[in-house]
Amino acid sequence: MQIKALEEELGMTLFNRAGKKIKMTEAGKLLLQHSAHALKDLQQAKASIEELRTEQRGSLRIGIALPELEEPLQEMFMDFHRLFPKISLHIHPSFELLEQVLDNRMDLGITLHSGIDERLVQLPLRTESYCLIVPAGHAFANRSSIALDELRHMPWAMQPGDHPGRRHIEKYFCDRGYSFTTVMETHSIPAILRWVQEGLAVTIQTKSLVVSLDRSSLCAVPISRGVPEIRLELIHRSDRYMGEAIKRLIEKIHAVLTVRSGWRQP
Repeated sequence: MQIKALEEELGMTLFNRAGKKIKMTEAGKLLLQHSAHALKDLQQAKASIEELRTEQRGSLRIGIALPELEEPLQEMFMDFHRLFPKISLHIHPSFELLEQVLDNRMDLGITLHSGIDERLVQLPLRTESYCLIVPAGHAFANRSSIALDELRHMPWAMQPGDHPGRRHIEKYFCDRGYSFTTVMETHSIPAILRWVQEGLAVTIQTKSLVVSLDRSSLCAVPISRGVPEIRLELIHRSDRYMGEAIKRLIEKIHAVLTVRSGWRQP
């Protein structure tokens, strides 16, 4: 009855009814499209009002595709907490951020750029390259640079294959016909560096990690040719309500991940 009354009010047929089959007309499709926009606007308005009512309470979920970025962001997260003490931060390492952000399981994602997606807002952060890390005393330790083709048969200590940075590096090697054999895999950066210190393996890590290396036991060697690079970006749903708290958090993340030494924007 409600649909029939709506059709009479609009003076248009919204559904074609042929026996047991019902098919939406062009007018029905147009109404559905506008109704979806109206519902989205209503949800955004409710979120805005709720933010005012609760005085910036709640939580924000941030996914980080490169777990090694958590430490550089900690000071910024603490500053944010001082500004918004009633908002709790839930920070998760994650390698499925695109799906999690689109499914509203994450509010923000810091991830590797993998193409344009109109469902997302994609804020470029920086482009970062990788360095070879070897133990002090290694044959490459005193090199000012090294070419990628010199690293074809090295024993690697790396993050596991689900790590996006590891996947990027391994693909870079494989695309050039180079082997990439690991002797140890872990998400723990300290563990990877310990294996390198002991002379059991070498590793490739981001230049930002090099800043914190113990130079007495480890050496970083720039890769002169065929340098693998990654483009980091901050993502959120394009239709997400952007309250004051999440806007400030985005500003702070952007500031940290575009100004640190050795990093550059694309």
